[in-house]
Amino acid sequence: MVMDSPSLLHAQLGHPSLAKIQQLVPSLSKLSHLSCESCHLGKQSRSSFSSSVSQCASFTFALVHLGDQVLLSPI
Repeated sequence: MVMDSPSLLHAQLGHPSLAKIQQLVPSLSKLSHLSCESCHLGKQSRSSFSSSVSQCASFTFALVHLGDQVLLSPI
């Protein structure tokens, strides 16, 4: 049987914890760390949106947001 790298095996199994991989593959019991960027990013929390509003629309489509720009409707 050909053994894949621990990182590849981790990804193929759906990103389980190191302890779960070691239970499934006893030959990896000496592995002390598993570096996975996807798992690291998945554990980060998002910062919330600002609660302050600089401009408020008085009717539908009065303000159109395009990235960092706000276009005011000519109406």
